[in-house]
Amino acid sequence: MTATIDTTERTGVRDDRRYLEELEKRVLFFDGAMGTQIHAAELTAEDYGGVALEGCNENLVLLRPEVIERIHEAYLEAGADVIETDTFQGSRLKLDEWGLGDKTLEINRAAASIARRAADRWSTPERPRFVAGSIGPTGMLPSADDPALSKITYAELTDIFYEQARGLAEGGADLFIVETMVDILELRAAITGINRLNRDLGRRIPIQAQAFFDVGGRMLLGTDIEAVMTTLEALPGVDLIGLNCGTGPEHMREPIRFLTEHSRAKISVIPNAGIPINVADKAVFPLGPEDMARDLAEFVNDFGVSTVGGCCGTTPAHIAALVATIGERAPKERIIV
Repeated sequence: MTATIDTTERTGVRDDRRYLEELEKRVLFFDGAMGTQIHAAELTAEDYGGVALEGCNENLVLLRPEVIERIHEAYLEAGADVIETDTFQGSRLKLDEWGLGDKTLEINRAAASIARRAADRWSTPERPRFVAGSIGPTGMLPSADDPALSKITYAELTDIFYEQARGLAEGGADLFIVETMVDILELRAAITGINRLNRDLGRRIPIQAQAFFDVGGRMLLGTDIEAVMTTLEALPGVDLIGLNCGTGPEHMREPIRFLTEHSRAKISVIPNAGIPINVADKAVFPLGPEDMARDLAEFVNDFGVSTVGGCCGTTPAHIAALVATIGERAPKERIIV
């Protein structure tokens, strides 16, 4: 996993700065939840590759790529500028749980290629569309005292994230979105792995780093927003800092306000459609498209957030409402204190 790779392996070489340059011009919209839309497709165990693999969304990029491509298309039609690859659990460590670890590169490369095709179909010179290579947590907690969950070294984590990022880069990702991270040390390891890949490639694919906060305004192990910002700003290669998942926008307001007032990076926010409510043993996300759009418009118009989108429970209707409410506008100039 640590070997230098030949840049000719990657297909569809792209201008790595296009995403950052577009962010200078206008607020960009991410897509919504992948899992929500996969669930709505009512797939069978056979679609996933059998009962033993049922629920492994990442395997769908190999077995049912047209399903994933339709989801990308629905979000692009709703107005999304950025679509995320179906690779949230695409690291070797997570895929090993399904017996698919040896397909890590293949799965990530395929997922990025599917998103790339969809994004390119919708791109125009005036409005390019982008592919964000989604990198989620491994399930380990390297900062914790738990003997099982912390039983992994920093070097091992960086190798794991390097491998996943390599597949995403080879498939055509414009940026990496390291998201829903609950442990700041794992978030650092992901960025370290990506930076090493970028050095090996002789390029610099942008990095969007997003933490998971609970309703109390902290990561799982207690890291607050100031510590997150300080840690990420000290690392090379981090272009955007933000929050996603965990809660709806209402619980993100103060951490996001802090970031927009103090961080030198651009700020992103991709919340859930509220905190889920258990209804008949099913998680129901209560925040409708218009309410969510209203809250995120405040983050853009008042705080100066650069990019917004939706996480768990969000649909193309949520993204369409975001686009309609916020519209095409330049990012608000922020005064850093």
